[in-house]
Amino acid sequence: MLWLALYFPHLPLEVITRGRQQAGALAIIEKLGGREQVSRCNSAAQAYGIRPGLALPAALALCTGLSVQRRDRAREQQALHGLAAWAYQFSARISFEPSLLLLEVGASLRLFGGLPTLLAPLQRELEQLGYSVRHAVAPTPMAAGVLARNRPDCQVVMQDGLCEAVAPLPLACLTRARDVRNLIRHIGMDSIGDVLALPRAELARRTGPQLLNLLDRLLGRLPDPRPEWQPPRHFSQTIELLGEIAQTMALMFPARRLMVALCGFLRGQGGGAQRLQWTLRHRDHPPTRFGQGLLDPSRDPDHMLEVLRERIERLQFPAPVVAIDLRVDDWQAFEERSLTLFERPAQADQALLERLSNRLGEQRIRGLRCLADHRPECAWQFCQPGESVVPLSPRGVSQPPWLLPQPRPLRECQGAPQYGGALRLENLPERIEAGWWDGFDITRDYFVAHSPAGERLWVFRDRRAGGWYLHGLFM
Repeated sequence: MLWLALYFPHLPLEVITRGRQQAGALAIIEKLGGREQVSRCNSAAQAYGIRPGLALPAALALCTGLSVQRRDRAREQQALHGLAAWAYQFSARISFEPSLLLLEVGASLRLFGGLPTLLAPLQRELEQLGYSVRHAVAPTPMAAGVLARNRPDCQVVMQDGLCEAVAPLPLACLTRARDVRNLIRHIGMDSIGDVLALPRAELARRTGPQLLNLLDRLLGRLPDPRPEWQPPRHFSQTIELLGEIAQTMALMFPARRLMVALCGFLRGQGGGAQRLQWTLRHRDHPPTRFGQGLLDPSRDPDHMLEVLRERIERLQFPAPVVAIDLRVDDWQAFEERSLTLFERPAQADQALLERLSNRLGEQRIRGLRCLADHRPECAWQFCQPGESVVPLSPRGVSQPPWLLPQPRPLRECQGAPQYGGALRLENLPERIEAGWWDGFDITRDYFVAHSPAGERLWVFRDRRAGGWYLHGLFM
């Protein structure tokens, strides 16, 4: 097995700041040793001299405009679960440590074509999600986690090199037991390599079996079973914004991060989404909810974001937005499809339909479907764009592309139809007799006619009631 550890050193800060592209001086505080002190701070706060470990009053003295947020460990854990749903596309075995994800990637290397080609999209998408990461690779999960925290970018593929890789690390990286650490320090040793050089029996007698068990799990001499995370069936994530956003286009930045997370989840599930549900939350008003539809299931974040842009430009917010939610309940199986040499791609047509649908509203974009009926009024019906259609008309003669909503009576002169003058009929009539089964019985002779103005018309004579009618126009 080969384990990839993803350590997020700034997770307490990034769960707050990933909703905005830029933020002022910000510090995350927590109570340690009976006093409130800075746990993490962004670069804007560091420019004022604020550092982790600094007491809160001292930090406020350095920067009077410092924004302060308390550390929210529940929110950090929720963010880790969201990252696990995204990372499921790289590995089916995922487990957790504080601020760290462990992925068993040994079974995925052949699929991705090696470790470098697996790490490249992983690091790129994590940056798009708004997280900074340190990684390490090792044959055991404990070693991968220790190396990611203390020797980032270290890659140990074989078991033989594991001992050499962890030997320089201090023992404090492995255990927090104060009595064990004091004992090792008092005999003049500090690193894991120093402890491994001690006689095993004497070490067990002085420290007990706990330290030896940790060392054996670290080096793969003992099994290290861990509970495996199971992905959810539905996608649901929220980004709380650092401040209020009143402009619609400013929401595209956090929306893109949600899109990337969604598409990672869909790739892990082998699915695609066709219907997305968005919720924009306001401080003192009910939330704004709207749907985003796609013609076909997709997991392309750029395409989804472009469709969202068309949809969100028409929205009017009752108040500034403080949080944005994305939910997908009914993802579908997704099948990658390669075009043949002479096949024309339909992505451009679909993109146009999706943009029109999201800009004008789904109810205003409709397709046409042919039906197996000879009566022109009943030979078609509205359908959703992209639905399968009957490619050929059931009748032998094609009707004009423009049919009137209702046939228009024509004036007659000596039995000939008139439309701006006498019409000249072309060829023999096409007779249609149908509809006795549903009460809309017709008996008509259809002609292609030419008017004195040069118009090409579609007219018929009602053989039962008499009279001439205009039914359509040829373009």
